[in-house]
Amino acid sequence: MNFFKQINIYYIVTLLFLLLSSNANILASNDVIWFLILLFMCSVAAVKKLINLKDVRIFSTFALAYLILYFFRDIVINKLDLDFIVSDTLYLFKYILLSFVFCKILKEKLATYVVKVVVHLTIISFVFYALQLIGLGDYIFKYSSALGLKSKSDFEDYTNFIIFTFLRGSEFRNAGFVWEPGAFGCFLIITMILNFFLNNFTIDRKAKILIVAMLTTLSTTNYVSLLVLLFCRYRIKVVKLNVGAIFLVLISVILVIYIPVLGDKITNTYTKDMADLNRLNKLAPFYRHIRSQIPLNRFSSMAFIYDTFGFKLLLGVSNKYEVIANKIYDIDISNGIFDFAARFGFLGLIYVLYKYSKFCLNYIRNIEHLIYFLLIFLILGFGEPVLTLPLFLIFLFIDLKQLNLFNAKVRRVKFSDLDMPPIKTKLKIEN
Repeated sequence: MNFFKQINIYYIVTLLFLLLSSNANILASNDVIWFLILLFMCSVAAVKKLINLKDVRIFSTFALAYLILYFFRDIVINKLDLDFIVSDTLYLFKYILLSFVFCKILKEKLATYVVKVVVHLTIISFVFYALQLIGLGDYIFKYSSALGLKSKSDFEDYTNFIIFTFLRGSEFRNAGFVWEPGAFGCFLIITMILNFFLNNFTIDRKAKILIVAMLTTLSTTNYVSLLVLLFCRYRIKVVKLNVGAIFLVLISVILVIYIPVLGDKITNTYTKDMADLNRLNKLAPFYRHIRSQIPLNRFSSMAFIYDTFGFKLLLGVSNKYEVIANKIYDIDISNGIFDFAARFGFLGLIYVLYKYSKFCLNYIRNIEHLIYFLLIFLILGFGEPVLTLPLFLIFLFIDLKQLNLFNAKVRRVKFSDLDMPPIKTKLKIEN
């Protein structure tokens, strides 16, 4: 009991939660360590009396609905073996339960601590990123590999030592504490959204740190998401569409067209993806020889999953859908939206988007702003397989009644309010 009083337990819980969500280190890859951390978090919740009978009923109801739906899908519709059913069940009591317990421990402190810890981890990443830029990446790789802490041991060019990931061949990109730069950027975007909600969409010191970090990822997904988020902030701060807004749109279009990492990369990725789909039989022997999966990019991942499963994507196939998809070709999927749909169906995705929308509606004025935030969420999902990670599942369980205790105390907006003119749904700051 005294242990919990002497340290900032909320910071530790948030740090552990983010490291598990990162899908990058030995904590995330080792099931025993994962469940020990989950047990620790449950103990914190019990000792501090943060979970009550109502919370137990909420998760029990969710778990029952989840198990009925996906057992019916796995057994009756898809007629899958026991391994697939076990995998879907484990996901519930590993990823989803972790997100639920985290939300119940942090409650109204959730956004504050996620922003604080991610910013701290980001500042640490700048140090190692600087070492990469001056040519010391090999030393990082050598010593971190010697510690034996990396989770993806089959990747020779990958190493991780809990708080930072280094990828050979990506010395000019910052992967932070996540498994690769693009995914790190997704974490930064979600954190920046939470920070905006906390400080009433102000570009403060934390926002500047997050923006700089996003620029170091050199990720098209992150850049496009950042442009949409900054434009959304402008529209929230400036209600009327004026010359400044039009100027921002034109600048964004020019950036997409002329910056190679944006427009050219998107076009080239699509062209290459379509070509790869038509030559999988030629790619397979090469990747089999080097003992690696065939890396399909965003567009080809989408097409491959749809061609493989078709209308089964409505309810999904299984959390282990790769076993079915890879019977002919061993594929590495990178499209998060279709990865989520293959696991839990587009109905599951719609439910997540609904819960995410309810959260966002506490801080925005109208349907236009909601569209921006939905677009950002979908861009992140399309670019990286992050939607199944615990950080993106917290929106399922954030207690909306606790939001009035956030630093930015705003009147909650309901879906029924969204058809009203902006002047009638003006943001109201409460005392």
